[in-house]
Amino acid sequence: MRENRFGASHAFAAVMKSQWIEFISSYCDSWCERCAFTERCSHFAMHSAITMCDGDVEAALQLTFGEPRRPDGVQRPPAHQRIADILGHADPTPKELAAIGREVEARQERMRRLPLAEASLDYAIGARRWLDAQGRRRETSEAAVAGAMEIVSWDASLIHAKIMRALNGRDEQTNGAARGAKKAVQSDWNGSAKVALLSLERSAVAWQTIAGSTTAEAAGALMDAAARLRSALLDDFPRAREFRRPGFDR
Repeated sequence: MRENRFGASHAFAAVMKSQWIEFISSYCDSWCERCAFTERCSHFAMHSAITMCDGDVEAALQLTFGEPRRPDGVQRPPAHQRIADILGHADPTPKELAAIGREVEARQERMRRLPLAEASLDYAIGARRWLDAQGRRRETSEAAVAGAMEIVSWDASLIHAKIMRALNGRDEQTNGAARGAKKAVQSDWNGSAKVALLSLERSAVAWQTIAGSTTAEAAGALMDAAARLRSALLDDFPRAREFRRPGFDR
C-alpha cells in the first residue's frame, strides 16, 4: 500500500495522534486483539504501519512517529546515525564479542537449570502436547471450552518466555540487587514475572473449565501444574504482584 506511505486512514491517523503509554508493550501478554490500549501502544502502531507500508520499516517509522525535526525546521539525522556519531563508530573487537557471547551463553545455561525454569518449560511442553493432541476437537468444542483452550494455548509459551526473561534480567544485575529491596520492585524482572503470574492465574481457571468438561485426566494435571508453577513463581519473585505495569495498573 504505497499510497499510505505518508498518509493513513482516519482510524490510523487517530492512533498516530494518541499519547503513547511508555513501555506498555514490555509488560503485556501481546494479545492485541483483546487489549483496550492498542491506540496508546507505539508497538502496536508500528506493526500496523509496517503492514500498511508493505514492510518498509523506514516509511513505517515516519508514519508512526513523524519526521524528526529541530525547532528551526531543519530535519535531524536518524537516531542510529546520531548514536554512531556520539560513539565515534567504536565497534567491539572480535575478542570482546567472543567474551560477551561466552558470558551470555553461560548465563542462559545457568538459568535453564534453575528449578523454576525447568518447571515452566515442562508446563509449556505438556500444555502444547495436550492441545496438539486435541486436533479438530478444539474446533467443535462448546464456546466456553473453546475459549478456555484459546487462553491456555496463548499462554503456554508466553509464561515460559516471561519467566526466563525475569530470571535472566535479575541475574544480569550487577551487585545482585536484593530481591526484597524496595527499589527493586519496579524492575524489569518483577514486571516480567508479573505478566507470567497473571497468565498462570487465568490459565489455571481455563484448565478448570476444560477439566470440568472432559474425562481426560491430563487437563486436571495441567491445571494442578499451573497452580504449582504459580506458587513457585511467587516464592522466587515475592514482590512481582506489586509491580505497576504502565497503563494496566493505574
